Amino acid sequence: MLRTPIVTGKPIDTKYQYAPAVAVRASGLLFISGMVGWDANGVVVGVGDPGRQARQAFENLKDVLAAAGATFDDVVMETEYIVDMSQYREIGRVRNEYFRHEYPAATLVEVRRLFKPDILFEVQAIAVLPEAPDNLR
Repeated sequence: MLRTPIVTGKPIDTKYQYAPAVAVRASGLLFISGMVGWDANGVVVGVGDPGRQARQAFENLKDVLAAAGATFDDVVMETEYIVDMSQYREIGRVRNEYFRHEYPAATLVEVRRLFKPDILFEVQAIAVLPEAPDNLR
């Protein structure tokens, strides 16, 4: 198989019709779906709190990276979506806790609305797989 879906084992992984990430072995790339501030069951955390939602979104991203054998240092591109640009300072402080050494190329986009009304922030990413773990060979 040329592409391998990556799942974390959380119930939210199968709640909607998408894979949390897809690894493409031939390219060594991992394409990660948008991660938002919800828990393992899809319940939005930190309603009204952009920093808390960002922390949960980055934790969800960390879990997907780990499931593929990668870390934040392997992320080469990320796109962030925010519903209110004035909240970015708080989100940016949280982001800096996760991207400490190697900053990826990045894009920040303000949008009118995300998947659910209480979601304030979303991040998607592309990472380079350091080595294909057994589940991706």
